[in-house]
Amino acid sequence: MLEGLARQFADRLNHHLNQVGLAQAVNGAPGEAHWTPRRLIFTHEAVLEAEPRREEEILGPPVRVAVGADGGFTPQALGFAAKNAMPPEALMRVTTPKGDYVALRRPSGGRAAAELLASIIPQAFLEVEPPRAMRWTAGVEGGGLRFIRPVRWLLALWGAEVIPFTLGSLTAGRVSWGHRALSHGAHGSFEAASTAAFPALWAEHHVIASAAARQQRILTAAGRVLPQGLRLRADAGLLSTLVNLTEFPEAVLGSFDPADLTTLPPEVLVTVMRDHQKYFAVEDAAGALQPYFVAIINLDGDPRGYIRHGHERVLRARFSDARFFWEQDRKLTLVQRLPLLDQVTFQAKLGSYREKSRRMRALAGWLAGQWQPDHECEAPVAETAAELAKCDLTTEMVKEFTELQGIMGGNYARAEGLGPAIAAAIADQYLWETAPRTAVGAAVGLADKLDTIAGMFAIGEVPTGSADPFSLRRQANAVIRTLIERRLELNLKTAVDQALAGLGDLASFRLIEDVRRELAAFFLERLAFYLRESGGYAPAIVQAVLAGDGGHGGDDPLQAALRCQAVAAAPEVAAVAAVVKRARNIVRKEKWTAVKVNPDLVAAPAEQALLYAVEGIPTDSGYAAELAAIGELAQPLERFFNEIRVNDDDPALRANRLSLLAATVARLSRIADFSELSS
Repeated sequence: MLEGLARQFADRLNHHLNQVGLAQAVNGAPGEAHWTPRRLIFTHEAVLEAEPRREEEILGPPVRVAVGADGGFTPQALGFAAKNAMPPEALMRVTTPKGDYVALRRPSGGRAAAELLASIIPQAFLEVEPPRAMRWTAGVEGGGLRFIRPVRWLLALWGAEVIPFTLGSLTAGRVSWGHRALSHGAHGSFEAASTAAFPALWAEHHVIASAAARQQRILTAAGRVLPQGLRLRADAGLLSTLVNLTEFPEAVLGSFDPADLTTLPPEVLVTVMRDHQKYFAVEDAAGALQPYFVAIINLDGDPRGYIRHGHERVLRARFSDARFFWEQDRKLTLVQRLPLLDQVTFQAKLGSYREKSRRMRALAGWLAGQWQPDHECEAPVAETAAELAKCDLTTEMVKEFTELQGIMGGNYARAEGLGPAIAAAIADQYLWETAPRTAVGAAVGLADKLDTIAGMFAIGEVPTGSADPFSLRRQANAVIRTLIERRLELNLKTAVDQALAGLGDLASFRLIEDVRRELAAFFLERLAFYLRESGGYAPAIVQAVLAGDGGHGGDDPLQAALRCQAVAAAPEVAAVAAVVKRARNIVRKEKWTAVKVNPDLVAAPAEQALLYAVEGIPTDSGYAAELAAIGELAQPLERFFNEIRVNDDDPALRANRLSLLAATVARLSRIADFSELSS
């Protein structure tokens, strides 16, 4: 939570400082946030001595009320002046959009920085919203102050001057504390004469205030202790955690029995080291795991090796437990574990994981059928992988290391000789940020996520606002990503229908048409989000593509992504956008839906040119060729509007011309609704 809290605190302080005009940007930047496990820090290099002086205009009563018939001020005007502690001669007349009023100009501002900061700083602190909080002081209005931990001290200096404010029972001063173990002095405390003294004081008391500096120190220290030719296994999340756990980090190299590399899967070794002990795993240049680990300690070293021995002893015990789980779990095959899934609840209304595995099997087989033979995705392989995908939830390994679900299933499948396709598919089923490695893995992962999303919508567990307890948006994002990045074509509406059909009676919790409509809107919104955020396409292009093809432009995510790519690379479509919008508006105004054109009634040259141009648009040469042809339609469309009267007196001609326009709009909208690109 540290970084978020520090940045929130800095954001609120910068906001209040700017409100009163007390601070100037330094090199174009506001005040800065820093943090360590013991402190949140805000620094600003350009806080003025006082807020700027200014005049504020205060409107009083209207002139018709404030000025009498003799031209003098009425009691209302005099009362207004007295209320604002100003003499009557300060009253003046001003004209506003609402009429003439009397007004006063009163000087304001000029309050000293220390006075303002004494109210701004506690206000900013109280506006910080921790993700989780406790009440750390009693007897305060509102029932006590809330924060992630009790606040132990407050230091607030403006140059050399203390800013005297209070929070709960604490009063800000110039005393701070250094590193818990390494700082010297009375209980590690020190007194700062001014803000300028802090860099030296922190260094003296073993506090590295900058998170970036701590991160660099961790990486440098780790590189120093690693054997030559080896490196840390990259782990940004662990690195961030360790940065925020330390104030003065140092690295310690430990080792473990090389036999563990052959008796336990590498994912188990890394998970134990990272998630349970917060150690970095070590690998060679080829990425192969090595029998070492790097522990980051919040001390200046381990000269006698006591800390290293302690870490090695703990890790041996952890690996011993993992080895026991691995051996015990393999006494039952994944198939033999299927009945055990009856005892594991997926969701109270949606049944057990055994029931879910049956639905996944059917859905994965159907998905595989959509992609064969273009992709290596045989239905029997996908069905087997889907049915066994959740079996590792019954293993002792996954019960102990829940983050290994799926990954362990893949390892058990590999150990049983079920084949690399099934093992990889089971291991990849939970992927969110990357797509599965194989089409079989995509079938299994999509079967899992589509079943979950359809089931939750069917029972009314629909995401609302920021509330999404079942991570349905994240799962839908993964569905979209898998289809686009694995280049798999799939009509999502059809797939959702298949998932709903698999629910059987469970889908009757709500009206099925309501569920279908909500799911269609949900996936369309997620697809638009992916195309904007991950694809990087302009919102107008995304909107145009998804509105295309008669409103079905988002049914197949892969094709939607390919159309966005083509439209973004085809500037010539801008020329046709305005005239397409004009054609669409005419068709909509007349509520015309017919698109069948009678060629015998297309007699005028401008009509013929438009009809031939539309009929000449290729349909099987790719989106780029199609867009190039569409880009050439601007001229015949413009000519049509200039030379042809659509609402002809002859009903037959009018109907045929409206049909020609409707057919043109429909044909041009196959890739995108270009009218959305017209400003």
